[in-house]
Amino acid sequence: METVRRSSPGALPLLSVVVPALNERRALAALIGSLEAQVGAGPLELILADGGSVDGTVERFRDLTGGWRDGDRRARVVPVGRAGRALQMNAGAAAAAGDILIFLHADTELPGGGLASVRRALDDARVVGGGFRHRFREPGTLLRLVSLWATIRSRLTGIHYGDQALFVRRAVFERLRGFPEVDLFEDLRFSRRLRRAGRVVTLRLAASTSARRFLRGGVLRTACGMAWLRTRHLFGTTSGRLRGRYPDVR
Repeated sequence: METVRRSSPGALPLLSVVVPALNERRALAALIGSLEAQVGAGPLELILADGGSVDGTVERFRDLTGGWRDGDRRARVVPVGRAGRALQMNAGAAAAAGDILIFLHADTELPGGGLASVRRALDDARVVGGGFRHRFREPGTLLRLVSLWATIRSRLTGIHYGDQALFVRRAVFERLRGFPEVDLFEDLRFSRRLRRAGRVVTLRLAASTSARRFLRGGVLRTACGMAWLRTRHLFGTTSGRLRGRYPDVR
C-alpha cells in the first residue's frame, strides 16, 4: 500500500475520513452535515470512495462539499473500478493524505466533538485505533437493545464494525495491509488484527447510524440472522458463500 505525505512538524495531524459509497445520494447530506458541525476537529480531509454509483451520488457529494476549499477542510472523490466495501475503503485510504484514518459508512453520522475525541484518544501512544459507541437514529426498544449489545461487545472484545466509525493510525493500517478484500465481514477481520497490534478503545460518544436494514427485515429477525452469519463465519464458512444472505439495502 502506497504511503503519501505527512503533516508538518508541530501541526495537528491531518485526519482523513474515508466514505465507501454505492448509490447513497440520499444519505450524504446528513453525513456531511455531521462533519461540518464538528468543533475543534483540526485539519480534515473527506474522501468519497465511489464504487460506480448511478444515482447521482458523486454529483451530490461535490455539490455539498463545494465550499470545502479552506486550508483546514477539503474533499474529493476517488473512483473505484468496482463495488466492494473493503476494496473501496482500501482505495480511499491509499489516496488519503492523513496520519489518522476514519472509515465512515454513508448512512452513519458522527456526534458533535467526535473528531476531536478521536484525536484525544490517539494522544495515547499505546492506542492504535478504535471506534464509537453504537446508536441507531430511529427509535424503538429492540433497536436500543441491539445498540446496547453492540457497544458492550466492543468494550469487552475490542471489535468494532463499520457502523461504529472505525478509526486507526495510518501507519498501523498500512502495517496490517488494510482491510482484507472479502465479500463480507471485512471490518470484523480487520478489527481482530487491529486489537493484536495494540490498545483499542471504544469512545464514550456514539456514532448514529441508520436502522434501514433492521426496519426492512424486522429487527429481531435481522439481528438473529446477522448473529447466525457471524457464527457461520467463525466456524469457517467463506464470506463469498455468506454474502448472498446479506443483501444490499439502500
